[in-house]
Amino acid sequence: MSRALAIVALTLSTLLWATAALQGWWVDRLAGEATRDALPVDTLVDPAALPTPPRLPWSGGEAAREWARRLVPLSGDTSEPRALLEASLRERPLYAPIWLDLAELLASSGDQEGAARSIRVARALWPERAVLQQRAAWMQVVLGPPDAALAALMDYWAIAPGDGLRTLGLARRLEPAPEALVDAAAHVWSRAPNEASVYQRGLLDLARRAGDLALAQALWARLDDKSRASEDLLFPYLQMLATQGRHAQADAVWEQALGEPPGLVNGRFEEPLVPLGPDFRPGWATPGWRYHATGDGFRIGVEGPQGDARHHSLRIDFLGTENVDLAQPSQIMRVRPGSSYRLRGYWSGEDITTRSGVFVELYTIATRPVVRAQTPPRRGSWAREPFELEIQVPEDCLLVTMRIRRVATNALDRRLSGTLRLDTLEFQPLPND
Repeated sequence: MSRALAIVALTLSTLLWATAALQGWWVDRLAGEATRDALPVDTLVDPAALPTPPRLPWSGGEAAREWARRLVPLSGDTSEPRALLEASLRERPLYAPIWLDLAELLASSGDQEGAARSIRVARALWPERAVLQQRAAWMQVVLGPPDAALAALMDYWAIAPGDGLRTLGLARRLEPAPEALVDAAAHVWSRAPNEASVYQRGLLDLARRAGDLALAQALWARLDDKSRASEDLLFPYLQMLATQGRHAQADAVWEQALGEPPGLVNGRFEEPLVPLGPDFRPGWATPGWRYHATGDGFRIGVEGPQGDARHHSLRIDFLGTENVDLAQPSQIMRVRPGSSYRLRGYWSGEDITTRSGVFVELYTIATRPVVRAQTPPRRGSWAREPFELEIQVPEDCLLVTMRIRRVATNALDRRLSGTLRLDTLEFQPLPND
């Protein structure tokens, strides 16, 4: 029995020795030929050659690492914590956090070159561990130089785009030139595991929050036509241009990306209306109607031509059960800054109750003040007849909303009933005087 145990022990020792040797070889490869000679402690490359730490009752491992971390703030002498970390690396040379601990220790003792090398080894060992890469990047920012710090930040951002605002904020300080920062970011989105738009949105968000129009423009210049037509990139960029008073430029960007303003889409209701689902994400100016098919006290739908109308009609039925506060269907339309527009259409009413009637409204988005145009509120019954609204778009306006409104009231007859129909809606620019 004792002989069998001896054989097993010898076998395990041989396997452990072989594993340690193999791990040491991989660490040596990760460190790179260029950095091997720069390390003042060459023995770190070969775990088997590490000296035995003095006065230690254990072989190393996590216990040595933890004890080293406790000793560092207690004394200015780094020799014993360093010996503990070296002992830990002998047992676990591929455990990246130990290499970062060693880097921190070397940096505190003035060995900048050794600290930089240990950071590179740690990053190479665990390239997809976000927490490790974040710590390494932050250490490299403190250690420098700026180009190495920027590279470390970009590697972390590649696997953690959700932390982009903070990461890119640091990167912007290291590389204030917009084109150079966009170049570094483009290198990330060309090889990163996520879609390129994830990183592009992150960079644009940083530019918007910082009010850095030059950075946003540098990013925009790097995007392809498909990316420029994406709402997630186009509309934040347009908002940024509009916020800084560059409305003519915003209009030109929009036209280049999506063409001429389409006006009011599906104003004859020949195309089906698709109600908003729970996953709907309202874009800044997504063409088409926005509405919920049912609500408290009303129903919205489309029916065939009624009376002398030649086209389908939008129909809203009020059920007489609720004090309806209606603000739909609605449609957001792109407009030219400083232009005038006219909304035309036909409507009819059937037994619409309450003194708070229904009306059609136009209003500008994101302008100060908001410009509004409204029809007089209607109630009762009336045959199909035309209505018309005109609105002067301010110089700081890119969007106008058209919607059907009824304002809730405290009157006794507040429960709204009846039917409203609209058809043949058009929204067009007026000729310049």
